[in-house]
Amino acid sequence: MIVRSDNYMVISNNSNNAYWVEEFYPRWAAINTFRYFPGQKKGHGVEPHYHDGDEFWLFLSGRGEVWLDGQPFPITANTAVYTPMGVVHRFQMFTDFENVPLVTHLERQKRAAHILVDEDGPPVPTVPGFTVAGADNAGPFANRGSRCPLSELRMFTLPAGATVEGDHLAANEHWLVLSGAVKLTVEGAEVELTAGDVALLRAGVVRRLRSMETSRLALARE
Repeated sequence: MIVRSDNYMVISNNSNNAYWVEEFYPRWAAINTFRYFPGQKKGHGVEPHYHDGDEFWLFLSGRGEVWLDGQPFPITANTAVYTPMGVVHRFQMFTDFENVPLVTHLERQKRAAHILVDEDGPPVPTVPGFTVAGADNAGPFANRGSRCPLSELRMFTLPAGATVEGDHLAANEHWLVLSGAVKLTVEGAEVELTAGDVALLRAGVVRRLRSMETSRLALARE
């Protein structure tokens, strides 16, 4: 299921399988992917690589380590990682885990892949990447920098019956349901979202989220 409007887009889990596919997510959104990967196994990781765009990871659970241009940082639950275009990055997990990746629209050569230094040459840097430790990731990024397209990326839990209301959003915001079920009301439409479903909302809309049961969500706000 895909619901499109000039000011919002809702994508069900079984349709939300693109990664670097341009023109799938709306052009008014900074991101081009927002997906949930549950049930990842201990020992999983990725090789050192870089991209023709920016990438984020939100680690929802587990313990591991991420390297940004050779500098290591610990991964714990709710850790957010920002890897700008041109930053060589990799991670390795020491426990089972679940995570959420996001990517921005492609730039430069628009290569939709892991770009390897040994095969493709070194990247042209943009800005340094950063991480926000899980225990500290409770609101907007403290030092966003000049390039980062998101002001926050974090996980939280809504108890059954809880609501999140916004009157004419000041910035684009995007919601991904991790577990449970929530009801989204936007521009007079009402849509039920369950695990893996994503809602992309444009600045200026009025939206209301109501949790139908205890639910976990990931929020990415521009």
